[in-house]
Formats: sequence, structure tokens, C-alpha cells
Amino acid sequence: MTQPASNDALGDSQDKDVQEYALRCTVISVEKSDGPGGADGNDWYRYVIDSPGSPITGYRRGIKSDILEYLNECTSKLEERMNTRKSARSAGRKPARTQTSG
Repeated sequence: MTQPASNDALGDSQDKDVQEYALRCTVISVEKSDGPGGADGNDWYRYVIDSPGSPITGYRRGIKSDILEYLNECTSKLEERMNTRKSARSAGRKPARTQTSG
């Protein structure tokens, strides 16, 4: 199980609000399942991630080792987004155009 980062691990440069927001996600379960909405195939897994605020439930198709690797990456990205308060999508966006008068 993943433990929350300590304030020392976050460094002195971050403010107290960000330090208190250092949160972790944990995979609670990964179970063999029928596909969502009656999807074809017998290689579906249902997973639950304990995320601060609310659990995340999803389905993924494949072999269990691949699902576990995916969940490891997924929880790492979620933690990064929560702890930096940045979205992975927003990093690549172009700045909004500004209108000029004239």
C-alpha cells in the first residue's frame, strides 16, 4: 500500500496548502468481470482505485499483468495531477488568443 508523502519529502519551497494536499491513490481491487454494457470478450477486468474524494471504478480488457501495469501508471499520473494541481492535458495547450483593437 502506498503511503502519503511526508512534508519533508515535498521540500520547503512549497506552501502549506500544497503540502497538505500531497495525496495518494491506491488500487483497491482488480477482478475478472463481464465486459461493460455487455461488451464482447471474456478478458475484461473491473478495477477500483481509492482516490481522495471518491473512488474510481473502471473496466479494462487484457491480461491481468497488463492491467496491473496500466493501473500503476494511472495512479502515478493521478497523484502527480493532484499534488501539482495541474492537468496532463493542459500542459500541451496553446495559450488563448487575445483580441487586439484596431
